[in-house]
Amino acid sequence: MQTLKVALCGLRDVLIALVLASAFVVSQSHLAVAQDEAEHVTSVYTFSGADWAKNSSSYYTGALISLQRNFGKDGFVLRVLGQYGDFEYDEITVPGGQVDGDMHGGDVMIGYQFTRGFVTATIYIGVDYLDYDLSPDVPTEIIRGDEVGFKVAGDLETSTETPLFVSINGSYSTAFETYYAQLRLGYNTRRFAFGPEGAVSGDESGDIQRLGGFATFRFNLTPVNESEITVYAGHQFADDGDGPDASGDEGTYGGVSFSVSF
Repeated sequence: MQTLKVALCGLRDVLIALVLASAFVVSQSHLAVAQDEAEHVTSVYTFSGADWAKNSSSYYTGALISLQRNFGKDGFVLRVLGQYGDFEYDEITVPGGQVDGDMHGGDVMIGYQFTRGFVTATIYIGVDYLDYDLSPDVPTEIIRGDEVGFKVAGDLETSTETPLFVSINGSYSTAFETYYAQLRLGYNTRRFAFGPEGAVSGDESGDIQRLGGFATFRFNLTPVNESEITVYAGHQFADDGDGPDASGDEGTYGGVSFSVSF
């Protein structure tokens, strides 16, 4: 009987020790997670998206990498981007009267980011590659084949700490004389932003203008990985340029973009 009591007491002590050890491990795990969240800094942004207009669609993906491993500080940024698009347009000189085209390309750029108050801006320079394939081929088209060009770009955006949202970005490449500029203004909170947008873009074949609206939703995939989804739509105006325009014809446009920080 005495032996049984001793065994039960020993089992009780073991169980108490296990409970205390488990509580200690759990508390240390929570402390480690809290420390990781407090010490986490963003060093990489990945982004991707899709855009649709009349007779055109395009898709892109890329990344921004802080070379000082902290986007919270001024410093150099590496940008890589890949894109693909398909489009169609009328051409009376080919059988069937219509040409199907596709575009693929990308850029590699180095930039410098600086933050002043609620505003962060980055300027970039780099190399751009664009390739247009037409089916059936139209040898006389201005936009045809591939070109490598020098590219400059820049962007500016207000932080989530201010109720006024401002986003400006633009680029110019010597490859097919391609340019793009966009302005968004709106109401801003930590979790969402919305408002009107306007954009212009073009190349050697023609130009388009856009007027519409956007909405951005911010959330956390994990405690340390912030994400954004932006949806936008509006009306696109297109001129009667010479040759194909991968941005599409006049009519409704829309798209979606998604980004994650690491």
